[in-house]
Amino acid sequence: EISEIKECLCSHGAVKANDLNQPRDELRKTVTQIKKEVHIQLEQTRKTNKNVDGIAKELRRLHREGINNATNSVTVVAVLFATVAFAAIFTVPGGDDNNGMAVVVTSPSFKIFFISNAVALFTSLAVVVVQITVVRGETKSERRVVEVINKLMWLASVCTTVAFVSSSYIVVGRRNRWAAILITVIGGVTMAGVLGTMTFYVMKSRRIRRRRRREKSKIIHRDGGLPSTHDRVSDSETEVNPIYAL
Repeated sequence: EISEIKECLCSHGAVKANDLNQPRDELRKTVTQIKKEVHIQLEQTRKTNKNVDGIAKELRRLHREGINNATNSVTVVAVLFATVAFAAIFTVPGGDDNNGMAVVVTSPSFKIFFISNAVALFTSLAVVVVQITVVRGETKSERRVVEVINKLMWLASVCTTVAFVSSSYIVVGRRNRWAAILITVIGGVTMAGVLGTMTFYVMKSRRIRRRRRREKSKIIHRDGGLPSTHDRVSDSETEVNPIYAL
């Protein structure tokens, strides 16, 4: 009777106890598979972090090189401005008398020329002093220095333009006043357009940086203070913009 029951069970698809998978074996197989998958994920994460760190270092290096190139260029331009302004003092528009006094010393145009030229000279010299004195070592500090000296060079450019325009009234304004007025219009429109455009891009860059700081702080707050891989890339504000202004 037992054999008949066994045959009946086998005929209906029953399996022997020895052929069944033990729960312990299934659990061991599942744990092994999970460990393998976790190891693969950790290895991929390690490689990703390594690549991100390499990209961040390269971006910081390029950013530092860009700032160094900008400071070197500003130094050359500042020296050029100082040279022109210094030479202009000894080549006074309108000439001078036998005592070395400027002929048009009482003219308002000459006073404007003299003051503007002096401001351009001393501003350029201040930029040169800052450039040869400040020791650079941190990217953010370097950028603050570049921002300051760029604004000083803006001032020197405006003062040089004003000095040139005022000297045009001294040289050609007596008989050809239209020429002096034309120079004033050309200089004013050019400087206003350039400075207005650069101011727009400066403000735009600052808005972008503020927005990225807010987004970064939100991400860090959401993640419980743990920086993500994107945060490491965006450290030191090394994001690349199509047009960047300081």
